[in-house]
Amino acid sequence: MKIAICAIGYNRVDSLSRLLSSLNAAVYDENVTLIISLDRSKTLDVKTYSDEFEWKHGEKKVLLQECNLGLRKHVLRCGQYMNDYGFDALVVLEDDITVSPYFYSYVKQCVIQYQNDDCIAGISLYSFPINYITGYPFTPVDSEHDVYLMNCAMSWGQVWIKEKWNKFINWYNRNDEEFSLPHLPAPINQWPKSSWLKYHTRYCIENDLYFVYPYVSLTTNNSDPGTHNKVGHTYMQSRLQCLPRKAWSLPPSSKIEVRYDGFFEPKFLYNHLHIDEEQLTINIYGTKANSKNRYELSMNALPYKIVKSFGLKYKPIEANVLLDVDGNDIYLYDKSQGGLMCSVCPYYRVIEYFYFNVFDKLCVWHNLKYAIFNYFRYHYLNKFKK
Repeated sequence: MKIAICAIGYNRVDSLSRLLSSLNAAVYDENVTLIISLDRSKTLDVKTYSDEFEWKHGEKKVLLQECNLGLRKHVLRCGQYMNDYGFDALVVLEDDITVSPYFYSYVKQCVIQYQNDDCIAGISLYSFPINYITGYPFTPVDSEHDVYLMNCAMSWGQVWIKEKWNKFINWYNRNDEEFSLPHLPAPINQWPKSSWLKYHTRYCIENDLYFVYPYVSLTTNNSDPGTHNKVGHTYMQSRLQCLPRKAWSLPPSSKIEVRYDGFFEPKFLYNHLHIDEEQLTINIYGTKANSKNRYELSMNALPYKIVKSFGLKYKPIEANVLLDVDGNDIYLYDKSQGGLMCSVCPYYRVIEYFYFNVFDKLCVWHNLKYAIFNYFRYHYLNKFKK
């Protein structure tokens, strides 16, 4: 397998420098070609830096686009490098990414395992700490393996495999118009024209294809200010693999039970509830519209018969269903029968579950204010007395 790395830059020297430094510091067991792909900007500083950068692990190619392509066209152009230069797989990293020192062994093992798996569309190096559909924290259910599956493509550190990428591009060339589709998550419909990711994620959802996700990230997102992100933040920083790791448990996709759909809903609950996927809509967060299935699992208040209800006690949220937690926060409805509207799980209850216990936080804030007051009282007032 010929695997290359593609670092994508535009006009941020500091960001690209941080990415390339983390790549240089990583562990490799073979020479690896580094492609630095630069979109045309008003400055040549990034091109100069890239030309002078010393790549310690193999061949380096610096490719400057002839004109400004914009984010979507530039990233899609990078996928073509696999065909242009004969690579079997490509690690794609935008300039606001930092890699784990041990990312490459994960990449190699995943490519070997999933290159011929027809259910897999790509490999993610990043694991979401946040459900970007709802904004709530996201933690996948643990398993005996080191990876899980999602109907979500990735842009914050991913591996494209040539044959799978070419299938996506063939689909994209037939579906490259703007869209707003009811079967897709609302945020994806609202992403700007510059987004290529919304097409890749739509492709995964509509074709029931998966990206392989690690439980512990091999990349993290620094969210630097730039063209598409006006203010920097640490909101999407993910837990990074920082200690040595030689092997990952990577079963065939058919053996991976932990799967999430494009709405971050747990698909493995179908088996637990003993209801076929064609009969049940898993809609715990309530972000899916116009479900026509007979059964629905949701925190929403719906005018149907309640078959069973669950509380909000354990984390992650689906653990409350798996452990059959008693309560009235999550409902399994039979939509073929009418029923009284249940008392919907209130918003403050959901916030309390995901973030904190309000009373405890008030107590902590009270104690903190008391500690600050005493600090100034004893350290500063005593100085004046002297």
